[in-house]
Amino acid sequence: MIHALKPGARSPSATEFFRSGSKKGVSMQCNKCGSENTQRLQVAFEGGTQDISATSHTAGVGSIGGKLGLSGAVTKTSGTQQSVLAQKAAPPPKAPLKPGVGLIVFGLIMMSFVGGFWFVTFGLASIAGGGYMIFKAQQFNSKEWPALYQRWLESWLCHKCGHIYHHA
Repeated sequence: MIHALKPGARSPSATEFFRSGSKKGVSMQCNKCGSENTQRLQVAFEGGTQDISATSHTAGVGSIGGKLGLSGAVTKTSGTQQSVLAQKAAPPPKAPLKPGVGLIVFGLIMMSFVGGFWFVTFGLASIAGGGYMIFKAQQFNSKEWPALYQRWLESWLCHKCGHIYHHA
C-alpha cells in the first residue's frame, strides 16, 4: 500500500524505511563500529565485477627484400575485471572437479604404456585417487557449499571499518 506524505512532512531515509518494515527493529548497522555505511556482500561483489569483451583490428605495412607487403590481424579479448572490494566480497568457491579429472586422464595415459607392472599400478592408483577427489568435491558442492553460499547471501560489509558480518 502506498501512502502519500502530508504537506511539510519529510520522506523517511532508506534506513528508517527498512527499520519500519516487516523486520521491525532490524538495523543494518555494523556490529563492530556502528556505521550505517553497509552493503550486502552480493551487491558489493556484483557492483565491482565486470565482464570484458573487446575486438581490435590491426593493419601494417612492411618491406622485405624490396617488396612491399600489407598485413592485418583481428584480436579478440574477453575476461572478467574485479575491484579489490569485489574480490574481498566474493562468494565461497565450489570445490573444483578438474584436478580429479586430470588425475584420471593421467592414470589412463600411464596405463596405455606397454611398459609393464609399475605403469599399470601407478595408472590405477592415479585413477582411484582422481575418482576419490571428484567424489569429495561433489560431496562438498552438494552438502556443505549451499549453506556457505546462503550465509554469504545474508552477510554484510561495512564500508567504514571493513568488517564482514552475518545478518539474517
